[in-house]
Parts: sequence; C-alpha cells; structure tokens
Amino acid sequence: MSRTAQPSQNKALHVICNILRFALGLVFVFSGFVKAIDPMGTVYKLNDYAEAFGIAGAEQTHVVLWIAMILALFEFILGICIFFSMWRRTALTTALVFIVLMTPLTLYLAIANPISDCGCFGDAVKLTNWQTFWKNVVLLAVIIFLLFHYKELCPLIRRTWDWMIIGFAFVSLYLFMNNNLRHLPAYDFRPYRIGTNLEEAMTMPEGKTPPEYETVFILEKEGKKRKFTLDNYPDSTWTFVASRTVLKKKGYTPPIHEFELMDVEGNDITEKLFEKGYSFLMILRDLRAEDMHDIINDLYDYAQFNEYPFYALTSGTDAAIKRWKEQTGALYDFYYLDDTTLKTIVRSNPGVVLIKDGTIINKWSRHDIPRDELLTGTLDEQPWAERTREERLRRYARIITLMFLPYILLILLSYIMHRKTKKNMKKE
Repeated sequence: MSRTAQPSQNKALHVICNILRFALGLVFVFSGFVKAIDPMGTVYKLNDYAEAFGIAGAEQTHVVLWIAMILALFEFILGICIFFSMWRRTALTTALVFIVLMTPLTLYLAIANPISDCGCFGDAVKLTNWQTFWKNVVLLAVIIFLLFHYKELCPLIRRTWDWMIIGFAFVSLYLFMNNNLRHLPAYDFRPYRIGTNLEEAMTMPEGKTPPEYETVFILEKEGKKRKFTLDNYPDSTWTFVASRTVLKKKGYTPPIHEFELMDVEGNDITEKLFEKGYSFLMILRDLRAEDMHDIINDLYDYAQFNEYPFYALTSGTDAAIKRWKEQTGALYDFYYLDDTTLKTIVRSNPGVVLIKDGTIINKWSRHDIPRDELLTGTLDEQPWAERTREERLRRYARIITLMFLPYILLILLSYIMHRKTKKNMKKE
C-alpha cells in the first residue's frame, strides 16, 4: 500500500489533510453520482446554459447527452481517485484545473443570474448561484492546500489495484446511467415523485406567505438608461430596453406551483386529478413517438373499458395534435401543460403516470409502459399498478449495495493483505 512519497511526522497536519481529502472526494463522487441518476436532467440544464449564452441550435441531441454522461463519469472517477488517494498529484491537479475553470463561470452566474441554479448537484441539492460560487471558492482553497501537502495523503488500497478500481467505477456508473436513461431515474428528486399527493403539494400551508416579486424595467432616453418599476413607470418618451423579474421578499413556494392542466378550450381542469379513483396521464411532449402508438392505444382501450380517466398531456401545437391523430388513429383527448413541467414530471417521451385518489402511485418510461398482455382485470387486481414505499426502499438499498459495497470490500481486503505482509516481514 505504500507510495513513493512519505508523510511527515506532523500528526495533526496528517489527520487534517486526510479528512479534507475524504470530504473533497465525496463531493466529487456525489456530484457525479446524482448526475448519473438523472442524465436527462443534466441535458436540460446544459440546454439552459446554451440558451443563456445565446448558443444557437442547443437542442436535446445525442451530442449533449454524451457531454452530460462524460461529465458525470469525469466527476465520479475523479472523486474516487481523490478519496482513495490514487495518483495524488495528478488527481488534485485535474480537480484544480476543473474548479479554476468553473469558478469564474459561477461568479458570472451569480452576478448576471441568467439561470436559477447551476445544477452542479442535479435536483438532489438545490444551491443558489451565490452558494455555488462560494462552494467553489472553498473547494479551490481545499485543493490548493492538499496540493501543497499531497505527501500526507494515505492510500486506501494497494497500488497495483488502482486500475481495477477505476475500471469498476467507469463500468458500474456507465451501466447505471444507461439503466436510468432507458427506464426512469433510480431516485426521483423532483416534486412529482411516486408517493406525492398533487393537491397537498400545490397547497400553501397555513401561516405561510408566498414570495413577492417585482418587475424591473430598463428604459432609455437621450442615451441614458434607468431602471423603473410599475409604480414609477415613465411616459412614452422613454424607450424600452429590457425587463426582468426580481425577488422582492422571500416566502414559501409549494413544491408544485406551475401545474395548470388546460383542455383544448382553455379551461383549467387540474382539480379533476384530485378526484377519487385511478387516472392515467400519458406524457406526449413533442408528438414524435409514432412507433409507440399501438402500445398507447392499448393502454387507452384498457382505461376506457375500466372507466379510468385518460389524459394525454402535451405542449405541442394544434397542428401537431391533428397530425398525431391522423397518423396513429388516436381517440383520446389532448390537454395542454407547460413543456418544462412535462419534462419535470417524467424523463421520457412518451411516459405514463398513474394517479390514485390524487396521489402518484407509479410511473413508467416508454420502455416500461404496461403492454397488452398485462392489461387484464382492474388496477386493484394488478401487482404492477402501484409501486409501494417498501418496494422503492428495497430498490434503493440494492443500488447502493451494488454501486458502493465493492469499494468497501476492496479496502478491507487490501488492509488484510497489508497486515499479513507486515506480519510475514517481521517473522523474517
């Protein structure tokens, strides 16, 4: 387990350096892991960045998805290297370059505020842009400190096992990401997770007050720009330049606050989802999934036979809906919902959400929508209909075990072999 560089005799410095090294490694591991849980969330955030910086053609392409996956792999493997103290100087130098590049960007985001948050920890931990900037400043200081004292960092495994650890980290996270892409994120950090009661999540609790916002207008006159509000908006001699909404007073915002389901006539029918019984939500964002129409039609027929409400939700145009119905023979009605909300509800197109008594009890990606052979009897008789809390907890436990237990076992095995080697050397 020894490395070429030996630690000093300063025990306090030795302990501090290794505590900081573990903390730094865990930050990178956590950041990469939560991105791997929801790769499409990273894609949407990268698109937000591209839009904020005026990059044309920033659509959800395979290129953007590969960038999101590479970013998750990079952060996770870098965190593993730092945590295990593998290639100490190289890993810390790489982390330094990464944070040095990111810190000015996060400073700009904090000042200009073009997007609400950087997405560095996905939807798992929401940080303001200023919190993200100061987080990077702290990480920068820790990395520089560790680079000056890298000889104090003790390895956790035998040096010959380094590539085995890296190989396992790469393969396990890559397979994990692909599973989350094909199905749905292993853990849903968003407000529309399974078990959420929509009405409760949309209700303002007693004693809470909503945040207050104010619109600031930037106007120009005779070459001079000034800021105005609605209270002191000037006359028509001023020329409009831009406007932005700023938070005037902090308050409580319900987890779900932008969910407004409209029918084709513009009527708000959101409250229908709170009624007793089952309801199917079919998410069809851009209406370009014609290959799925038979499966969707089968599910609709099943819902009709059992008198379950079936809502096809889209952000598409009237022309797109008409084309979809002509090409697929769809008989169900469409309802409108904001595109961002649709992407937040389920990371799949199409995707299905099952609601019971106003509570989300299951969700399926396009690859997991119940097929015709399962659509028999009523939902009360079907084991696949509801994903229980116990089932979800068992799934989380399996994921954590498969992803992280091998590292613990390798550390223990390396320690045992190291002790055995020292014991044999003493005998000699």
